[in-house]
Amino acid sequence: MLVSVVVCTHSLDNYQNLAEAVDSLLEQTHREIEIVVVVDGNEELHQRMLANYGSQEAVKTVPLKQNVGICGARNTGIKAAQGNAIAFLDDDAVAERSWVENLAATYQEFEAIAVGGKILPLWLGQRPDYLPEELYWLVGITHEGFAGEKVTEVRNTFGPNMSFSREVFQKVGLFNENFGFARGGTSYMQGEEAEFTLRMKQKLGQGVIYNPKALVYHKIPPSKVKVKALLKRAFYQGYSKALLRKLNPSADSIATERSYLKTLLLRYIPQRMKRVYCLPELKKLFILVASTISVGLGFVYGYVKEM
Repeated sequence: MLVSVVVCTHSLDNYQNLAEAVDSLLEQTHREIEIVVVVDGNEELHQRMLANYGSQEAVKTVPLKQNVGICGARNTGIKAAQGNAIAFLDDDAVAERSWVENLAATYQEFEAIAVGGKILPLWLGQRPDYLPEELYWLVGITHEGFAGEKVTEVRNTFGPNMSFSREVFQKVGLFNENFGFARGGTSYMQGEEAEFTLRMKQKLGQGVIYNPKALVYHKIPPSKVKVKALLKRAFYQGYSKALLRKLNPSADSIATERSYLKTLLLRYIPQRMKRVYCLPELKKLFILVASTISVGLGFVYGYVKEM
């Protein structure tokens, strides 16, 4: 089974992380692999990739003249990929050596059309004592309560660790470019994975098979876990869900979010409240409540704006 892995990148400052991501793919135990690096509007970065990886037969570098954002870059990678399955890895992530092997095995064992895995953190600074595990999704990590340690069907996994069979894109189309971080930081919309997999489920009747053994490690810099950054991301998560609800008004479109919110209100927040005598727990409770409110405000703002 040939698996294409699409890695989208745009900043020369991130080259060392990109190189570590590509190297982790070259070291995979699954040898039938194609690595498609999409350089989103940075010719100097494209030339550096060619200089360092041009001799690697498994690595294909695809340049874009202008920055089109994450979804546009992913769509370019999909068109360039030749694999039976097309996986996605962020340019600041590192794949565990058996990642692709576990993805491929899951496709075969479960006759899956989409497979994703678990994302663990690589803290580049001190691990923040105020960020609760329930909110790890804010920084692209698999959060507490996501799906447990079992193989199961979910609506979607996150961008640094997801894959789809080629036929999904042939039958469903590509990622919606209204979503996703884009255009030099002028768009902070999120939720492209959920929007795409909702279309997939409606058209093909299957969701994503989550296999926690398919591991990816996501690098988290200190700037990403500052309180302001977390609340901003939470706000745009809410905004994105409002847009998702508009584009897909079915009852299932934000069912995952409603279930998660219910768990937050009835389980996680009460648990944190019982431990407020401990300063780190008090900090986590504050961030948990503030982020929940921020998501709500973003949803209301998006709902009104998109009416």
